[in-house]
Amino acid sequence: MSLTHQYSPLTRFALAAAVTFATTTMTAQTVISNETQVTTTFVVNKTDVTVKCGKPGCTAKTPMLKSIPVTCPAAMGQTCTFHIAFDAKVSLTFPCAGDCSGPSPTTSYQFLVDGLAPAIGPTDGQGNYQFASNVETASHFSPFHFSRQSFAASVIATVTNTNSNNHTIDVNIRCHDTATEGGCEAIAHWSTMRVDVFEP
Repeated sequence: MSLTHQYSPLTRFALAAAVTFATTTMTAQTVISNETQVTTTFVVNKTDVTVKCGKPGCTAKTPMLKSIPVTCPAAMGQTCTFHIAFDAKVSLTFPCAGDCSGPSPTTSYQFLVDGLAPAIGPTDGQGNYQFASNVETASHFSPFHFSRQSFAASVIATVTNTNSNNHTIDVNIRCHDTATEGGCEAIAHWSTMRVDVFEP
């Protein structure tokens, strides 16, 4: 005895859309396999870092980690893959004046590997990794009551040894007053970074 499933036109459309979405999502993925972890670098920063600006629509950024050395032990001309796992305890606020009914600013980390946005990412072309949009963890009415919230990021970068096997990673924190409320501010209290290096 055979069983035949009858689907309505709407159900068939939904199934077709799901298959199409799955295909699109899969083609947007980058898969790196059969690599071996060779080294790990840990960084801990206990220094508070503040980024802020005070004009409507402004953007500001401040370094959090500067020129962190990471080695790719492969031969010249060969590549390594860096997995960057980053976390910081951040307070977000904005110094608005008058009516503050609009959304809060957008805040991001900027990752630069050898001065460039990490290939693969996920970041934009300038290395920005957005972690908060319209989020405020500290009231501008109570500037001494900052709530720290953990914001993590995970970034993949491939590097090639050209003149040296030494590479650098920079991490900045960036805020943008997307709602033109009069500025933005973010305070990164403590941060940690782990960089795992893999070879093919």
